[in-house]
Amino acid sequence: MKKVYIVAIFLVTTIGMSACNSKQSNQIVKESSKNSQSSKSSLPIQSASSTPQSSSIIKESSLSIGKSISPSTSMQIRKWNPEKNQRLSEFMSAWGIEMGQSYSQYNPNHNLNLYGLSIPWSVIDNNSTWKAAIDNQPIELKWSETGEDTGGYQLVDVYSDVNEKNSGVNHVYLFVIKAGNPIVLYTAQNQGNANNYLYLKETKNNELKTAFARIVE
Repeated sequence: MKKVYIVAIFLVTTIGMSACNSKQSNQIVKESSKNSQSSKSSLPIQSASSTPQSSSIIKESSLSIGKSISPSTSMQIRKWNPEKNQRLSEFMSAWGIEMGQSYSQYNPNHNLNLYGLSIPWSVIDNNSTWKAAIDNQPIELKWSETGEDTGGYQLVDVYSDVNEKNSGVNHVYLFVIKAGNPIVLYTAQNQGNANNYLYLKETKNNELKTAFARIVE
């Protein structure tokens, strides 16, 4: 009887341990499966979070390239250039015919003799004691090939009918650009003065002002 009791206890213990081990094994399998699923489900989240960063990097790179290939200042259209010079020449020829006048072009290498004064050479870049003046105030007049130099009035062209056989008053037009703005200055001066000023004023001819402005722009 005692032996039977011992055997019964052994069987119960063995079955209990087997059931416990089986339960632990099932738990381990479930946890392993859960961790595996958790690991798999986290991958799309990481991938999604990396996509905006990649897009941001691409956009920034594109912007950087765009800036690097943008036109430089030297490539931009200048306020004055040979093409615009030619356009003004064509306009002055046609406009002169319309006005019953004939105009010639002048520059520092081909000056107008205005009653002994060389225009523009004598009134630009402090080349002589003479000064260009507006409203009785001397101005800084510079010869410019581009109209984009800093400071003062940038003189880009000169036209006059002084040496032509015109009836009435002769004209001298100085085409200048000041701070990017086109201005047509005019003088009909025919004598000197104590200040050695060449007196200038803005022309009142709207057709001439409008034409020059359009050419500069």
